[in-house]
Amino acid sequence: MRHVLVKKILTFTLIFALNYAPLAPCFAGEKTPKVKVAFAGVKCDDMPEEVHANVQARVQELLEQEPAFDLLKPQEMEKKLGAEKLAAFLAQPDSAAFRALAADLQVDYVFAGSLANQSRDQRVLLVGTLGRYDRAANILNKFDVLKYHDNFGVELLKFREEFVKTIVPAATGKSKSLPFIVLGSITVVGIVALVLSSGREGSQGSGGAPPPDSP
Repeated sequence: MRHVLVKKILTFTLIFALNYAPLAPCFAGEKTPKVKVAFAGVKCDDMPEEVHANVQARVQELLEQEPAFDLLKPQEMEKKLGAEKLAAFLAQPDSAAFRALAADLQVDYVFAGSLANQSRDQRVLLVGTLGRYDRAANILNKFDVLKYHDNFGVELLKFREEFVKTIVPAATGKSKSLPFIVLGSITVVGIVALVLSSGREGSQGSGGAPPPDSP
């Protein structure tokens, strides 16, 4: 009777571990918070408006594709700050301006650019910089651009690898592997206990019926 009760308890423990434990709060890992990023836009001089729009849209799309970013776009920044303040920032995007903007918006990073067309023919030659300000480190990094507009995608790939992909969200909360380690341990212990329990029960019952009394 005692072994039957032990088996029932172990079986219940295994069922709980495999089906319900992942739902318990103690097993649930916290989500990693997203990085707060603001994109102020790209100031473009001496180039057609459609080229300016294309350049800004491609940089914005690059940032939008990052799942770890909580992105504040130029249109949203304009509503928060006003068109004049945003334009003043883009006109002189130095370290002090980046620092003040990041503080006003309470973001971790600010991206912005300043490009000019220095071509002597009909092709648009983009010359200037794309900037990334790291508020925590108080560092403004600049990426130099020198490319014809029709090859701008090559520069964006480099910019993405050096300035976007290097931003890593802060690791917080419990490890995602912890619930699986705990559940695996419970499962192994339960299986071993069941095997041992069955072995004891079998050894106790293997003697058969007692021999009959001699006449």
